[in-house]
Amino acid sequence: MRITRPITACPTIAPVAVTLTICSPLTALADKSLTLEEVLVTAQHRTQSLQDVPISIVALDQQVLEMRGIDEIEDIGLDIPNFTVNTFPSDSTTIRLFIRGIGQNDAQITQDPSVALYLDGVYIGTSVAAGFEGVDVQRIEILRGPQGTLYGRNATGGAVNIITRRASVERVEFRQDVTAGNLDKFQSKTLLNVPLGETFAAKVNYNVTQRDGIVENLGPGEDFMNEDRKTLVADLHWRASHDLTMDYRFEQAEISDSEPFNQVLTDPALSNGIVASLIVYNDDWRRDRLDKVTSQRPILASDQDINAHSLWLDWEINQHLRLHSISAYRELDSFSPSDFLPTATTLDGGAPVTGRFKTRFEQWSQELQLQGDTEYWEYVTGIYYYQDEAFQDNTGGVTLGEGGEPNTTETENWSAAAFSQVTWNPGWMEQRWRFTLGGRYSIDERTSERNNQSSVSTFVGSYNEDFTNFNPSFVVAYDINDDMNVYAKLETGYKSGGTSQRSAREDLFANGFDEEEITSYELGFKGEFWQGRGRYNSALFLMEIDGLQSSVQTDPISPGGRDFLPSDNHEILGAEVDVNLLLSEGLTFTFSYGYLDTKLGESALTTDIGLTEGLSERMPYAPEQSVYGALDYTRPLDIGTLAINVNYGWQDDVGTSVTDGGNFVVDAYGLLGAAVSWSNVQLGELPGELRLLLWGRNLLNEEFGLSGQTELEPLGADETQIFGEPRSYGLTVTYQY
Repeated sequence: MRITRPITACPTIAPVAVTLTICSPLTALADKSLTLEEVLVTAQHRTQSLQDVPISIVALDQQVLEMRGIDEIEDIGLDIPNFTVNTFPSDSTTIRLFIRGIGQNDAQITQDPSVALYLDGVYIGTSVAAGFEGVDVQRIEILRGPQGTLYGRNATGGAVNIITRRASVERVEFRQDVTAGNLDKFQSKTLLNVPLGETFAAKVNYNVTQRDGIVENLGPGEDFMNEDRKTLVADLHWRASHDLTMDYRFEQAEISDSEPFNQVLTDPALSNGIVASLIVYNDDWRRDRLDKVTSQRPILASDQDINAHSLWLDWEINQHLRLHSISAYRELDSFSPSDFLPTATTLDGGAPVTGRFKTRFEQWSQELQLQGDTEYWEYVTGIYYYQDEAFQDNTGGVTLGEGGEPNTTETENWSAAAFSQVTWNPGWMEQRWRFTLGGRYSIDERTSERNNQSSVSTFVGSYNEDFTNFNPSFVVAYDINDDMNVYAKLETGYKSGGTSQRSAREDLFANGFDEEEITSYELGFKGEFWQGRGRYNSALFLMEIDGLQSSVQTDPISPGGRDFLPSDNHEILGAEVDVNLLLSEGLTFTFSYGYLDTKLGESALTTDIGLTEGLSERMPYAPEQSVYGALDYTRPLDIGTLAINVNYGWQDDVGTSVTDGGNFVVDAYGLLGAAVSWSNVQLGELPGELRLLLWGRNLLNEEFGLSGQTELEPLGADETQIFGEPRSYGLTVTYQY
């Protein structure tokens, strides 16, 4: 809530990270007719200006996403400092998200992620197949820092909200996008929105994506990291009455991508791995990126099917009170094959280590939110229920040419929570102050059964544990004037305990691990200047983490045999700066910067059964510095509109594990991208308009790593790395009516 007040002087901003004086020549050059567009977000379960939300948040709207060709979460890995996305080593569609150095390094069905992924307010409960393509995405919001009050046990690092467009009664809409690019990329996106009366509408989207792999396989089977995806989404909208709205969404996706290539970087002949002498390597290893390799076994495509149903109800009880309901069901059937060392064989011609992961995952969730406001108060309160059931089978996996023994994990989890957040905007001092108090109480129950006959220590075991937690939050915000505000906040986060679906030890599986807790202290500044042509947001934060759930290899041979060990007293100090400038009519400059300094509170992980693992010097996937910059230019032409985008993102080197034994350093890298579009082109007497978009990514063909590991060292592969995409480019043609 803001009060308009005149600015009578040229103010100096002294935010937490950078000092910026707002004076001439910018003020002298300012054109009052030019202002940056207001950015609206729903980060706090209500529509608000991004500048009024006391969260370090970045929002990418539909125009930005289309101009940069962003279809998947992986595509924005360098666009947002202190936000890291990478691919799991065994599956290119299983993604790992890290915000401010907090994330889930080992994606498992028995452990919660540390960064919550939401699709239209529905929590995505598993990282498996979370690399799906977005369909008709309106906006992506990245909330940096723990969001324990409104998002719950799964958001210790932050949250990612993907918001799509709903069906509309306003008009008939048809859109067809066709993309062709290198690596034989082909993509078709079809949209049809049809009003069925004044109160009912239906919308259908159908997307097809195909692309060759980024590493050619001269051996049998697929190339590495190819894409083959089909997605159907149907939306229904019903305005049941003037105060009641219902929206329904059905999604069906089929994903048949192939696995990433774990490239060996070091000479296997020099390895001291305990079974390295039992494995024969060919010459497909080096530190530079390999474009072609020869697999010794057929490389298989994945087979993943997603079916999801979501229902939203909005009841405007009166102009100050609203009830919002979100009901959802989502199921996943997944077969994810992996060959960690595809160019090597054992002495008898078998595979060193492969995975054949069959996963069945079902989730149900129900959330009720009551939102209200008065002259001086705003509040949201609600209840939440979530349940999932999963079964994963890797019986077909192989270690040192041997396999076929049972290797299964079955799990069932449920969670319930009650939450409230209240903001008081008192009448004194022109209502410049805002005080926000929030809290969430969570109950979690986790059960698992494991049959492990494929590791050194075979066992059949069970796990059952309950967890409860209360997460408070407190924010004080002050409006310096109508365009600038500062805030101080205390936010807590919680991730429930659990066990490991790939445990190699019965005692560790049965004991599991405790909850992970985080406390964050943050100072922030948000401001607009240069008469609305400039926007500057910054935050300085300190986070304290206890019970950090660290994945450790407990099978001395197989990298898949892993458990979690806890550690305490970790700290992360950091800063974020986001700047937007409308330099002239049609020309916008964007700059973002992130800084992280991580300090581990312990030197080793130790359990009461005598297992000890030394800790590395920093948190995994926490770059000390990261930078993003972009120039966007738009100009009307006699026919249509010209738009140009040039962007560059860079991040520091990162470690991949909190432990010494599993830590691999991925080198720093930067990527240059660009796009040129010609849009709003009329087609004579025909209805609708045409757009041509020429785009390119990694234009300098940088060789960069997404992730790496040392877990294959016992097999003679001391270091392996998954490389990112080489230079890619293409043309998108769009017809829209």
